[in-house]
Amino acid sequence: MSPQKTAGLMRVIGWISIATAALFAWGSVYDLGGTNDLFFTYASSGDAGIAGIATQEAKLALAIAGGLFGGLSAFYLFISAPGIEQGNALIKRGTIYAFLTWFVIDSSASFGTGNGFNVVINIVILALYLVPVLLVREETSVQAA
Repeated sequence: MSPQKTAGLMRVIGWISIATAALFAWGSVYDLGGTNDLFFTYASSGDAGIAGIATQEAKLALAIAGGLFGGLSAFYLFISAPGIEQGNALIKRGTIYAFLTWFVIDSSASFGTGNGFNVVINIVILALYLVPVLLVREETSVQAA
């Protein structure tokens, strides 16, 4: 995929992710459309869905997690996509390392808390973000003789 098309796809993914992060963060206050309830029903080992986020501490953790996801999404949108479009190898490597770091920390903690299905969800999310980055072709410049 060309750097320009890759960056365009990354921007779409980034904007959707920022909106999703806001819904996630605000989910403990108001679960618009029941999206967080659906997520917690399938991703967690409990059976309470969003009702499992009943304590103020759990609600704060949800807000923080949503905020961090929003920040990572903004990085992807405003730093990674333009860097990929410009062919910046440092930005490409940094994006890969950032998402792999998230994946290892989140997935190992999810597995450790008995929420193994969230690891499966994380694999899908990791692919969503990194496949465009890994498939971008490097532009070769033709220099005048």
